[in-house]
Amino acid sequence: MIEIQMILTVIAAFLAAGLTLMTGFGLGTILLPVFLLFYDVKVAILIVAVVHLSNNLLRLSLFKENLNLEILKRFGMLTLVGAFIGAYLQGSISSAAVKVILGIALIFLGLKEVLPFAEQMRLPKKIDFIGGFLSGLLGGFVGNQGAIRSAYLLNYNIPKETFIVTAAVIASIVDITRIPIYVFYNREILANNIMLILITTASAFTGTIIGKRVVSKFSHKAFKLYVAGAIVVIGALLALRII
Repeated sequence: MIEIQMILTVIAAFLAAGLTLMTGFGLGTILLPVFLLFYDVKVAILIVAVVHLSNNLLRLSLFKENLNLEILKRFGMLTLVGAFIGAYLQGSISSAAVKVILGIALIFLGLKEVLPFAEQMRLPKKIDFIGGFLSGLLGGFVGNQGAIRSAYLLNYNIPKETFIVTAAVIASIVDITRIPIYVFYNREILANNIMLILITTASAFTGTIIGKRVVSKFSHKAFKLYVAGAIVVIGALLALRII
């Protein structure tokens, strides 16, 4: 039974890493439910968090030459601030209605990318700090920061490699702030599952490396449509309160 668990989680990590490389989000969303089928919730959350961070650091190393520090400064840092506040508010305010509203907003943001006049609907750069803060705030509140972050990053109309590495850096910053807390309170869980973490991480790495080869074959337009489609799917799942 343990071997079957290991095989299924390794396969899930490989597929999730490859499929979500371009979207900039979704690895944790896919992996966590799979791990929860076989492991205690604390074990699942810790392992997925470590795999998530490790994989984002790999993405950073693979695409580091495409990193746009200006976008990171204008948008990324305030995303982190908003995420902290959103996570704090999550414990005191019901998020059900917010998820529905946010889901509808994500559907709109995703669909607008396929409209013929999408270029005329770009948000001005001067409000980047507001967009960064709000995306982090809402993401921290409802627990889907990646989809909101990617929806806003599409607004920049940047090269696909820059999109991927920017999303990876911001996600890594968030992970680095939360994982030490998980580890501090769950040191024994980490020690008992180190082999599973290493194997799952290696599988995710393989999926990401193969995914990079696929990315190079996508045109800019096809890449944006892929990301926009993923955002619409997440938006629909939120609006229907499935996630």
